[in-house]
Amino acid sequence: MSESPNIELWNRYYRALGDAFLFPNEFVIRAFLGKYPNHAMARDFAGKKVCDVSCGDGRNLTLLNRLGMDLYATEVTQEICDITKAKLASHADRIEVDIRRGLNRDLPFEDGFFDYLLSWNALYYMQGRDADIADHIDEFARILKPGGQLVACVPSPGCVSLQGARELGNNLIEIDNTSPAWSFLNSSIYYRFDSPAMIEERFGRRFEDFRFATLRDDCFGTALEYFVFVCRKRPA
Repeated sequence: MSESPNIELWNRYYRALGDAFLFPNEFVIRAFLGKYPNHAMARDFAGKKVCDVSCGDGRNLTLLNRLGMDLYATEVTQEICDITKAKLASHADRIEVDIRRGLNRDLPFEDGFFDYLLSWNALYYMQGRDADIADHIDEFARILKPGGQLVACVPSPGCVSLQGARELGNNLIEIDNTSPAWSFLNSSIYYRFDSPAMIEERFGRRFEDFRFATLRDDCFGTALEYFVFVCRKRPA
C-alpha cells in the first residue's frame, strides 16, 4: 500500500488489525529462497540491507529478519509506521526495523543504500492522475546499489482488486470495486501492468536480468492474479 488518497481509511485498517498473526507471503519466500529453472537467488543475505517498501503489517519482514538482513521499511503514514514497528517489536523474534514514512515517488533513504528492495503489491499506487510510473522506477533504482535486486508483485489485469476500475488513459486506472472486501481501495489510482513484457519495457531503463512468475489462484471464488518479478539495478 502506498500513496492512496484514502489515508484515514488505511490508518483505521491497520489500527483494527490488532495482534493478527504475522506470516510472510508464500511467494515472497519462494522469490528469496526457491530454486527454480529460471530463478535462484544467491543466499548471502546475512548483513545485507533490505527495504520493504510499503510494508503493511510487517509480515514479510518476519522472513527477512530470519534471513539475517538489516531491516528497513516504509509506509504511507507515521501512524502505520508506529503500529507496525510496535507489532514487530512484540513478535516472538523481537524484530527491530527502521520504518519511515515515505511514498513510491519519494523514499527517505540516501542513494545506493540497499542491497535488496521488496515491493509486494505496492509500487503501482499513484499519487494522482498526472503521476508517472517512471518516477517510481527511478526512485527505486536511486536507493538500490548497482547490481542490487528488486523483488516485486503487481496485480495482473484479471485480479479481483481491479474489477470495475475506470480507465484514465496511459494505463492509469481508478479503482471502483463493488465488492465490500475491496471497497476500501476505491478512489485509489493504480498503474496497470498488462504483461511481463510491459514490466520489462517500463523497468528496463534502470533494471536488467528479469525473472518472472505468473500467479493465478481461484481462491474459493476470488480471482487472485499477479505478476511477480525479480530484477537487478543496471551498473552505473
